[in-house]
Order: sequence, then structure tokens, then C-alpha cells
Amino acid sequence: MMKTEISQYCYDSKIGIESYSTDFKGIGGRIKDRYEDFKVEELISSEIHSNISEKPTPDNEYPILRLVKEGIDTIHAMRQIRDRLGWNAHYLGLKDKQAQTIQYISPKMLKKEIPRTIQVSSQISLDLFGYYRKRLTRKNLVGNRFTIRISNIETNFEQVKKSISELKCFINDYRIPNFYGHQRFGSNKPNNHLIGRAIVKKQFKEAVTFILGHIEVDDKKTSLSKEDIEDPGNYPSLIKKLNQKQDIERLVLKSLIDHPNNWIVALRAVPITIRRFFVNAYQSYIFNRVMSIAVNRGLNLGEVDIGDIYGAVNEDGNILDIRRAKSRVISYNTKKILPMVQLVGYAFRAGIGRFDKITQNILDEEGISQKLFYNNQMSELSMEGGFRTPHLLVNDLKILTYSRDKSFISLQFALQKGSYATILLRELIKPSNPIAVGF
Repeated sequence: MMKTEISQYCYDSKIGIESYSTDFKGIGGRIKDRYEDFKVEELISSEIHSNISEKPTPDNEYPILRLVKEGIDTIHAMRQIRDRLGWNAHYLGLKDKQAQTIQYISPKMLKKEIPRTIQVSSQISLDLFGYYRKRLTRKNLVGNRFTIRISNIETNFEQVKKSISELKCFINDYRIPNFYGHQRFGSNKPNNHLIGRAIVKKQFKEAVTFILGHIEVDDKKTSLSKEDIEDPGNYPSLIKKLNQKQDIERLVLKSLIDHPNNWIVALRAVPITIRRFFVNAYQSYIFNRVMSIAVNRGLNLGEVDIGDIYGAVNEDGNILDIRRAKSRVISYNTKKILPMVQLVGYAFRAGIGRFDKITQNILDEEGISQKLFYNNQMSELSMEGGFRTPHLLVNDLKILTYSRDKSFISLQFALQKGSYATILLRELIKPSNPIAVGF
């Protein structure tokens, strides 16, 4: 399979993505010019749809709500809901800021009838979906449906249709790698995984340095030296330079004012969800590097070879019955049997499988072992690991609307949970500068 190589200096390479898997010319274009250009709706299991009630009952006492938002990420939206309504809630997945999104949330302690609609802010509203027998968990999430507008396309519509047809062939042959997308690492400042790596290596001062390394003043980044960060006398003036969006940097600096040079306390000032996200980003970076090597070696991402780990994926997208193959395995009955890649954590065990060997080599290059993911100094950030399909599972890819003057097309498709629409789009668009065109 022919692959288009990416310069090691470009953004994709910084997050572990080194190649394309498709060999057709990209159609070009932009995404996310407006929030409504990138729509995401969570898909939850049919079992919930079948058993939800309109009002609370003795069996169904837990409210389930649709969170409708735009221009704000999930973590900050949940924080506003907590601050303004006074209750915490489970959410099923993280959704991007630069989008219109519909997702489902489940209050943790609330067991009462609530209003049908709650306007939390100009960016956030809640609609009552119904009442269910228990709170939602991530296992209830099946996937996500995307409706995306691509503007400023650089080719004619016939070529667009041909490219999408070719893309579908790659999808059906399990040849599109399930990379983690740009949002995972920080679209404008891709250093979430660098913070995570420092935390894993217990280099807590370095992790704080990465968090504070760039202060934005009037939308311009000001680089700070380690000496600037280490000098407590600088902190009050640095706080004044922060813009409204830099709430994490503000929490860290305030902690350092109260506890000079206590890097662990400074990190713990960051909400635990975000700290865990940093470590998850490092796991994601390692996974991306594994998949880049697998693609460049021409490995078949859809087959289970001897020594590979594999599992059955049910209709809700959950991975079941994880095993290691003693021989080649094919799907049977109604179960979809797929190879799996281990996400590195303290439970990672290297084996003779294709992806295991690549992962172990990357760990050696990184100078870490899986044991470091058990963090005895910040135990709340210990990560066991997990499993992820090596290829992107895409359903119902279709063109919804198009303009024959090449100005735009609108696509719709569904992805398994945890997968990124931007990974599919980058194969179609092949942007030379992902950040400049909305990635």
C-alpha cells in the first residue's frame, strides 16, 4: 500500500502521526469555520431508549438529560452546571469546544422531578430526556454521529465523490488507523502529552513548566524560562498577564504563591479530570506512534494474527472476551472479532503480538517501563491501561449536501466511541497545515 509521508516537523508528527493510510490526492478544504459546521451527537444504547420513562417511577428514578452546547468543552461545561445548579453529573465522553454537540449526562445524587428545559448559559442548555433505573456509565455510549461541513474545497465535485468512494474502500478493508485526534493533545499548543509524560516519569517540576511555558497576552504567546517559573516573585505579575481562558495556569500559579517550589501541590491544584487527561494524552501519543509504525510496515489492521490480542465488539461498541490468539482468528456467528492494541498502563504485558512488540520498542525509546504508570506519589493518576481497536470503525458515511461551485460539502457518518472524526477527515482533506484549516 502506498502511503503519503508527513514531514517530521509538521504538527501531526508532534502527536505521533507519521503517515496517511490512503494514497489518493486530498480534496483540500477547511472545517470548523463556525460552530454549526461541526456537529456531534452521542449515540446511546437501544436498551436505554426502550426502558426510559417520561416521568420518575419506582423503577426509573434517575433523570437523564441531554446537554446541548457550543463554543465550550465538556469539562468547562460540567463545571458551569455544577456552579450554577449545585449538582455534579456523570458524562459519557469529552466533546470539543469548536463544535455544536449533544451529549447525555446523569446527575450523581439527584432523584427528583426536574424541569423539562434548563438554560444554564448562552452556550449551554439541558433538556430532560427521561428517567432511567440507574445513572449512565460510559458503557451506555455506543458511538457518535457527526455532521460536518467542509468549505473551500480545492477540487470539483466529481473528484470529491471519487475520493469518498476510495475512502470507503479503505474503511471497509479496515485500513484507516484509529489515531487519537488533534483535540487530545491541544489543538493550538500540542503539549498535553508532554505534561503527561513528565507526570509519569515523576518529573513534576517539568510538568508544571510545560503547563506554564506559554502565557498568552492579547492573543500573543510569551515564552517563559524555567528561571521565570522558579522565581516566586514573578507569580503575581504572571497572573495579571493571563487571559480569561487560562484558568488552569491561574490555579497553578496561585498554588505556587502559597506553596513555593511545591510542584506536586501545584499540580494537584489542577482539577483531577484534567490531570488524568494529561496522562491519557501520553498514552494516546504512544498509541499513535504504534499505529504510525504499523501503517508504515503495511500491517493488516483488520486481521488477528498469531500472538495478537483480540476481542469481540458487541452492538453497543463494548469490547468483550479479551484473549491472545494462538492461531489466526476470524469473526464467527454475529460477533465482530477484531484485533486490539494495548494502551500502555501498569497492567501492560508485552507479548509476541505484532502491536505488543512495537509498543515495547517505543517504551524503550521513551525510557520508561509500564511500572511507571503506577504513580506512588500521585496515586490518583495511576493508569492501568486498556485496549483499543487499531483501525477506525466508520458507519454510514454519506454526502448530505454539496455545492457544485466547490464551495462546500456536508458529510455525515458515525464512529465507535473514543474515535475522532478529524482522523477520518484528514485522510480525505490531507491538509498541509492542519491547525490553519480547523483541525
